[in-house]
Amino acid sequence: MVSRPRAGDVVLIRVPLLAVAIAAAVAVGLITGVVVMHPFLSLDATVERDIQATNLGPITVTFPLFTWLGGPGGIPMQIVVILLVLLLNRRAWFLALAALAGGLWYEAIVHLVNRPRPVVGQVLRVTEHPGSTSFPSGHIIFITISAAVLMLCLGHRYLPRWARPIGWAVVAGIVVAVGLDRIYAGTHWPSDVLAGLLIAIAWLTFVVSLRRVTDRAFATGPKQGDRSTSGAPSGTSLGPTNSLAS
Repeated sequence: MVSRPRAGDVVLIRVPLLAVAIAAAVAVGLITGVVVMHPFLSLDATVERDIQATNLGPITVTFPLFTWLGGPGGIPMQIVVILLVLLLNRRAWFLALAALAGGLWYEAIVHLVNRPRPVVGQVLRVTEHPGSTSFPSGHIIFITISAAVLMLCLGHRYLPRWARPIGWAVVAGIVVAVGLDRIYAGTHWPSDVLAGLLIAIAWLTFVVSLRRVTDRAFATGPKQGDRSTSGAPSGTSLGPTNSLAS
């Protein structure tokens, strides 16, 4: 039985974000169950062929970059992300590492499900031939988490409040472009992409729901260790200013 927090108590969990994490994880479980029982889904093939038959215009210019970032460039990308966080918001280093650890879910699930990739005849084209299996999309997981880490650790510190939705819109645009890249190239089924996105969302919202992980990263004042209560004016709050209110 969970008691209601009293005035002055510190709430350690952001309940709405934890609820999102649980819902996304349940959705991943349901999709995984369907894919295990039915590796080939006609709806997947129909959606993939429709996307491949569509002229995506200038967005295709970004596809080679995203293909590289989610493949050979994955480790350099994550190293750059960590270095940027250490350089520009060192207090967020633990949040960055905890979030990036979500990529381990790909390694666990991809070997568990072992779903075949699309082949010519099922879809209109297959322009890449990765060696691993199809489910889930590792590109979506790694790039989504990396982009979100930059926004969480740097965007929430340096962007004004009005600009933060724009920053998150950029992250969303990157995620959509990566998903289209994976489907357009014929390397993943749409359900692989959806599952990868839900895995990233589940892990990120779970990590951010833990205030012990995030409060220090989101603080906008001096570091907590540098504060002294002796000189604080009466009635002044010494807690960290948090841009993600519970």
